Amino acid sequence: MENRFIAVAGAALVIVGGIAGCSSSPPTAPRQPGTLPPGTAQLTINGKDAGPTHAVNCSQVDWTWIIDAGDKAAGATAVVEGGGALTAKSVEIRNLDGFSGTYWDGNGGKADASIVGDTWMITGTVDGFTTDNPKPATATFEVKANC
Repeated sequence: MENRFIAVAGAALVIVGGIAGCSSSPPTAPRQPGTLPPGTAQLTINGKDAGPTHAVNCSQVDWTWIIDAGDKAAGATAVVEGGGALTAKSVEIRNLDGFSGTYWDGNGGKADASIVGDTWMITGTVDGFTTDNPKPATATFEVKANC
């Protein structure tokens, strides 16, 4: 009787182990090139990467998205309008590598917006100034965010 119990218990363990081995979740698909993991933003000014940040927040009102990355001391805020082609309406750069500036649609500078996978990408030029030389300056920028 004891041998039957051990044999049944052993068979049950083999079956449970086999089911557990077959029920593993499928591997996640690799991210598309240039995209970021969820909850991450990456800011670049004049080709210099300010590094990734997890201080990223996105909100939506109707067809307008607001993408905040970084904080009030150093970061970026972009406003993008959808409902057709994506249009960057404004971009504010705050103290990235000593540069602060803004872009407003139709008021100098240039900005383009797109989405690759789940990552927002806003690129262009902004007018502003640097902290070490407060004369007018122009800088290139890239804001990437996966909210």
